[in-house]
Amino acid sequence: MTDGQLWLDPSRARRAGADLALAGEAVTARRAAEGGAIEAASGARPWGRDDIGAAFERNYRGFEQTVLRAWAGVGHRLTELGSDVVHAVDASVQTDGASAARFGRAADQR
Repeated sequence: MTDGQLWLDPSRARRAGADLALAGEAVTARRAAEGGAIEAASGARPWGRDDIGAAFERNYRGFEQTVLRAWAGVGHRLTELGSDVVHAVDASVQTDGASAARFGRAADQR
């Protein structure tokens, strides 16, 4: 902001939003691949089924699910945020254009 004005480069902002959405998709894909491998490996309970393994399972499973759920959520939210940025830029450009047109018509009526 300079002197109370906001300057927006629509092309650059749209690209940034699209890049953010792509980053979210990459995080989601990584979660699906690596997170899926983690789930598959832990499903086999490699720590064993004895008392110590059972205790580990009780403590581990909740943390695993929390981390994997958060990982998926981050990817999803980044994708949404990128899309929202693009929509916000488009709405700002459209609003600015409509305001300029109305201002021009008001000036012509004087």
